[in-house]
Amino acid sequence: MIFVYKRWDDFCKKLAGKGMISIPAKEITPSLTSYIVLKHDVETDVKKALFLAHIEHKYGHRGTYYVQAYLMKDGKNIEMLREMQQMGHEISYHYDVMDSCKGDIDKAIAEYSENKNLFEKNGFIIQTVCQHGNPVVERIGYTSNRDFFRSEKVRDLYPGMKDVMVNLKSDVPTEYVYYSDAGRQFKMIYDPLNNDIVKSDDKNIAYDDLNAVLGALSSECGNIISTHPHRWCNSATIYLAKTYAFKLIRSTAKMAMHVPGVKKVMSRYYYLAKKI
Repeated sequence: MIFVYKRWDDFCKKLAGKGMISIPAKEITPSLTSYIVLKHDVETDVKKALFLAHIEHKYGHRGTYYVQAYLMKDGKNIEMLREMQQMGHEISYHYDVMDSCKGDIDKAIAEYSENKNLFEKNGFIIQTVCQHGNPVVERIGYTSNRDFFRSEKVRDLYPGMKDVMVNLKSDVPTEYVYYSDAGRQFKMIYDPLNNDIVKSDDKNIAYDDLNAVLGALSSECGNIISTHPHRWCNSATIYLAKTYAFKLIRSTAKMAMHVPGVKKVMSRYYYLAKKI
């Protein structure tokens, strides 16, 4: 049962036992030829992110937590995020401004700037960021949220800012292997920078458990391990129930997307996908 807290505790303990201590993404430099980043996309439940942060801190790890901006409007969330920051974790922005602005780059810049200021007003300085995927969005005229930091206009506005899925490799420069919990199973993602453009799912390597991920980590380059805190839980029973529900919803959504007009309707409610 991968997404049970005790499995993450065991994984973090074994990482530390092998001398592999996670650093925040903002600390990646060209001189680092080998590193581990424990990356988390915080989309719904800050309390669950805090739970993972405590586990990592226990073993000396400092992770990176990319948080969606709407969560920064709740005082309790901000308190928990500040607690995580005090442990040494990086708290930054998990943006989806191209989707929320339907591909309009100028509106996306305005929204991004507003949200960046919200983070910084609360004491979270933005150095690295990560885009959100939004699997059910109907996109016209753009590919994904990654198009935001692919824009020269945006890069000129934020020259020191790195999106780990767009310009970290080229601007630092650095090399890393990217592992993701996409589909509720950890996978080594083939060409993570371009998999929104070129379909490469058939080249991803899946792992049955975190021990297999641990054995696959490379000592010759960086390793970024990406997960979603809202998927984690205390109980194996709850984990199984949520996994079955996820698979049912995903398969139903995939079939429905082929029905004319349904994709457009589902696209209006894309934000609900983060709940699963």
